[in-house]
Amino acid sequence: MSNLSPRHALPYLSPSQAQKHLTVNESLQLVDALLQCAVVSATQEVEPTDPQDGETWILPAGRSGPSWDFIAPGHIAAWLDGQFTPIAPVPGFLAYVVDTGVFLLFNGADWSAIPLSADHVPSFGVNTAADTTNRLAVKADAELLSHDDVTPGSGDARKIINKIDAAHTAALVFQSGFSGRAEIGLMGDNQLAFKVSGDGGTFTEVLRADTVTGHLAMQRASADRTLHLGGANNPGIRLQEDGSDGYGELVNASASQTLLSHVSPPGEDALIDLAPIPSDNTSSAAFRFFRSTNTSHGCYLTIHAGDGTAAFNHQLSGKWDSYLHATSGNMRIGSSTPPVCKLDVDGPVRVGNYTVAALPAASAGAGQIIYVPDATGGAVLAFSDGANWRRSTDRAVVT
Repeated sequence: MSNLSPRHALPYLSPSQAQKHLTVNESLQLVDALLQCAVVSATQEVEPTDPQDGETWILPAGRSGPSWDFIAPGHIAAWLDGQFTPIAPVPGFLAYVVDTGVFLLFNGADWSAIPLSADHVPSFGVNTAADTTNRLAVKADAELLSHDDVTPGSGDARKIINKIDAAHTAALVFQSGFSGRAEIGLMGDNQLAFKVSGDGGTFTEVLRADTVTGHLAMQRASADRTLHLGGANNPGIRLQEDGSDGYGELVNASASQTLLSHVSPPGEDALIDLAPIPSDNTSSAAFRFFRSTNTSHGCYLTIHAGDGTAAFNHQLSGKWDSYLHATSGNMRIGSSTPPVCKLDVDGPVRVGNYTVAALPAASAGAGQIIYVPDATGGAVLAFSDGANWRRSTDRAVVT
């Protein structure tokens, strides 16, 4: 039977041993050094010149000194009774390191830090293992981040993601099957951006907010206006009812494209267009504000129903029909038939009603027509010759 204990080599008492107290005291010294072990340092390489009784060190590979040179690296050197006593650690041995504030675990070959420090935990896993990339790993159906009502706190709750500089990334990534599908954050600059991906490798930016102007850009790297739309394929906004061919659309206002439309982009460089007006002019009723292809003519406001001719006709359809011909300038009221003169009315015409005492000035312009209910001889239509109002029946001045 050995005279030493199997784990820490504490000396046993031998039968009929003289001065048994020496062996007992030696064992107690070793127990005192190992129980709740705390070492001065695990990185100090130079042997101290004035150690205190009971102080211990875990010796690093580069240790040196008159006593430490003879103690193996990784062993514990304990200052007991005026000398350094070597203690060989065994697997599972724990030691608190005073100068770094961490716990070290001996695995049978090396000492390594274990996460027992409240301030310097290298990694932490909840229901899963953390690693050097994902130092905090959580597997749970839900996670709660709440304001502090224990300390108590202020009632605020701010969660901060901080990056080293503008060129790096601070973002949230949403994955499906551990493959990225969306990313929100500051990616390569300091502007908030939203990106999406169909394959987890290529991301397309769909939204960007400028930190200086507050402008919002869609599928563009920057925004010149408060809201700036971009995109290579059919850029714009469309509002459409499911299962319906009709929709409202706001698209790029470049040549021959619509800024606002009820349906697909019409021609004529329309800026506002509420109808399906194709290039053959055979559409249904529409409201259009458009820029003329002849720049000297400015812009036009058109209420229109195409008639299949080469030129657009302007028509107001509904209870009071009117028709303004684009080429002749003639206008017809009450019918969609093209007008034959400047004003063509399909039905009765009503003019203003004035008593003799309240006649308007005839000098405002010859050719005016009014109705005078109390003229001498009875009610009559009257016209202005530029100086007087005359009865339409006998040309006599109205009195």
